[in-house]
Amino acid sequence: MRSTLSRYILLAKRWAWVIILGMVICGGTTYVVTKLLMQPVYEAQTRILITLAGTSQNDSTLAAIAQQSTYSQLVTNPNVLAPVAAKHNMELKQLTGMVKTQSATNSPIIDILVDSSNPQLAATLSKEVAQSFTAYATSHLASQANFNTIDPVVPTDPVRPRPSQDSLIGALVGLGLALAIIVIFEWIDDRLTAPEEVNKLLGIDALTIIPELSRKQRSRNAEDTPELAEGCRILCANLNMAQMIRPFKLVMVTSPMAGEGKSTIAANMASFLAMSGKRVLLVDADLRHPVLDQHFQVNNQKGLSNAFLGMWNQVESELDGQPTEIPSLRVLTAGVLPSNPSELLQSQLASQLFNHFRNSQKFDYIIFDTPPLLPIADAQIMAAYMQVTIMVVDASRTPRKAMIRAKQALARTGTRILGVALNKSYWPEYGEVHDYLSNIQSRPRADIAMAMPPNTPVINHAIDATNTAILPSTNNKR
Repeated sequence: MRSTLSRYILLAKRWAWVIILGMVICGGTTYVVTKLLMQPVYEAQTRILITLAGTSQNDSTLAAIAQQSTYSQLVTNPNVLAPVAAKHNMELKQLTGMVKTQSATNSPIIDILVDSSNPQLAATLSKEVAQSFTAYATSHLASQANFNTIDPVVPTDPVRPRPSQDSLIGALVGLGLALAIIVIFEWIDDRLTAPEEVNKLLGIDALTIIPELSRKQRSRNAEDTPELAEGCRILCANLNMAQMIRPFKLVMVTSPMAGEGKSTIAANMASFLAMSGKRVLLVDADLRHPVLDQHFQVNNQKGLSNAFLGMWNQVESELDGQPTEIPSLRVLTAGVLPSNPSELLQSQLASQLFNHFRNSQKFDYIIFDTPPLLPIADAQIMAAYMQVTIMVVDASRTPRKAMIRAKQALARTGTRILGVALNKSYWPEYGEVHDYLSNIQSRPRADIAMAMPPNTPVINHAIDATNTAILPSTNNKR
């Protein structure tokens, strides 16, 4: 029940702008059109009271009511309307369209209504049609009926359009159109509707769920953003538990498509692992659009590509990366970008390079930030050398089909898919870490010094396309 309610709340928040926009556009347009463009129409009313001779007043009234329908139809008869149309130089068809009748319930009264943009003309026509009807009925019908006419009053307020009322109807129409659009888009939407779908769809678990962060949250460090920090800590905990069960060292972080936040996840995961005491080497393995050198502010003249372009005995010592402000974290940049990364990754040197990483005793984890899987071949080639792979998925936009294709591509390489890191989650029940942490902030806690220098910086949330303020010169397709 709560899941269903949360789903509806999520849909309401996601599509609120469509509903509001639809109602404002349709309601506003209707108001402008009816107020400024449509000519007002006035309606004048003449009443005719029918009385018939009878044995009693009650019998007379009942007889008049019985004849009311016949008289009402007679009002719009051409023989009645023709003299009035001729008097005003009007076509009979035109006058017929302006006149209508209305019969009172259980009362011998007929109302003759005439619509016109001229209120005075409407009142005149209504009165003259009533007079013509009375004259015609008296002379042509063998009836003892008497017709008493109540003259019309010149109308002052138009019956249509009514801008306020019409704009409300227009807003309701806009609401209906917006709901129809929402239903259509939700029906064709191929995104995940819940984290549990990951296991059903791919047969692997969601290792962590990081909610969508606001612009203000993205401008802070990870430790100052509990949603991001706790999500990365959960990912690190799952990584450590998996390593205890089945040891590994080489970890590839990739994503089905570009812009899903894999570089952010890789950098933060490496940082939190290092802060927990693990020896970590973070490798920027994207030889087309690297970003880690800019974020860590390290030299990119020598890096991973040098292992392919230089002599092995000259670059082997440089593969340990460059130090960062976190003592047990080192970063190996991409280096000078080669023109043919896919071919280099399939060379004999590549096998020698990854064997070197696998046999290195200097690190507990070597994390590779690789290109996306589906657009280019680089990540699929590197996956064959990796021991485990973490697939980062943007829950807010990645379609299921792309996830399935990425899983199939990884399955062909033989790498062990550890799980999925769901990034930019829009599910509210997974973004309430503040509710828990706020309950313990007021409690006394002991300050335990960590084995790291004070004010150690942590990777910010923003290496992907939604956070260009952090890395303005970084390619936004990451």
